Amino acid sequence: MDKLGYKTNMQKVDFIKMHGLGNDFVIIDKRSNNIAITEDIIKRLSDRRTGAGCDQLITINNTSNQSADAEIEIFNPGGDRAEACGNGTRCVAKILFDEDSNKEILKIQSDAGILESKKIDNNISVNMGLIKNTWDKIPLSKEVDTMNIPISIDGYSNGVAVNVGNPHVVFFGKSIKDTDLESIGPKIENHELFPKKTNVEIVEVINSNLIEMRVWERGVGITLACGSGACAAVYAAWKKGLIENNAEVKLEKGSLHINIVNNEAIMTGPAEISYQGSLEI
Repeated sequence: MDKLGYKTNMQKVDFIKMHGLGNDFVIIDKRSNNIAITEDIIKRLSDRRTGAGCDQLITINNTSNQSADAEIEIFNPGGDRAEACGNGTRCVAKILFDEDSNKEILKIQSDAGILESKKIDNNISVNMGLIKNTWDKIPLSKEVDTMNIPISIDGYSNGVAVNVGNPHVVFFGKSIKDTDLESIGPKIENHELFPKKTNVEIVEVINSNLIEMRVWERGVGITLACGSGACAAVYAAWKKGLIENNAEVKLEKGSLHINIVNNEAIMTGPAEISYQGSLEI
């Protein structure tokens, strides 16, 4: 520190702020600058009062996997890793497509595997891969009927547990805008049935091709959108016979389109750059 108490060994961290329907991310490109991303950096950049603020921080890394164009790491604001993020993957894909306009398909390595992305008009799609619905793959702490999990909280029951690269549980109800998600979200996220915790979606079926969704994200809280959550919601509603396998998911800032094909979820929607910036940390 200097005589005034200011740090003299601070490092500059460049980032891109992006969002998919308000689900926002701080993205750091480490391909040319392999900066060490510490828990302190994650917390400071993610802070909405003193940093850039985001639902999750994502790094773009070089990859040794010849089948992939790049690798991503996803971090929650507390510094813990997340296996997958649909909207975040689409945001990274937009960066990579903007770098090479001739690219038609991108393959992005994540903790959940290689995710394939395409540019469709002004939107970005990503195949989130095979949806898992067996209790040990979600995972759950014990064997139960994953289509009707034995949890009942504040009027919500008979939820569907699935894994879309990360664990989700989907509940169906009416007037979901009036639900106190701030209260029930953490109760379900931290329920003993979920050893790795879980994301929580509450869903209202509007018609056979349209649902409305709110989400409590594991390790984050209420967010405006969640791509993997939208995939989980459509899959759950389809498996329960409530909708078709090709549906629109209405969220607070817009809609995502989800198509379930061969038990794989293909998500399409907008990905936008808010601004680029840097912080000295």
